[in-house]
Amino acid sequence: MVTALSMSPCSVAVLIESESSSEGNAYMAQTIENLLRENLYGVFGEHDTQKRRNNIARLWAEGGVFVDHNAPYEGHSGIDHAVAGLVEKFPNFVFTERGELQAFNGVGKLDWGFGPAGEEAVITGIDVVVMKGDKIGALYTFLDAPKK
Repeated sequence: MVTALSMSPCSVAVLIESESSSEGNAYMAQTIENLLRENLYGVFGEHDTQKRRNNIARLWAEGGVFVDHNAPYEGHSGIDHAVAGLVEKFPNFVFTERGELQAFNGVGKLDWGFGPAGEEAVITGIDVVVMKGDKIGALYTFLDAPKK
């Protein structure tokens, strides 16, 4: 009988890796990728208040928290408040994806740009999402240093 105790550390690592790359994790990664993209465009990029609120309810856990350089925003109403301020401040800006999205084990990262439609992004950064069940539990946004 072969057990983890009778295997070399390398063999155990290979076994763990093969188990962790099962369909369940592939589905979770796909879910995180979808959540990151839908959140970028359907929440932060949505100018219609009712559509944005519907998307927040669909994508975010009830007690979800969004944290950026300004403050933490808690719950659906807090997240909507943060996005409404962004839309008001930059009414003609749109989000674009930059680089490759990465997702694993309930966490994902998306690089984005934000600027006038059809032009180079004025602001860039990354979103890091942590899932809670099948929804966004926390989103941490990091802004890149301004270009010189």
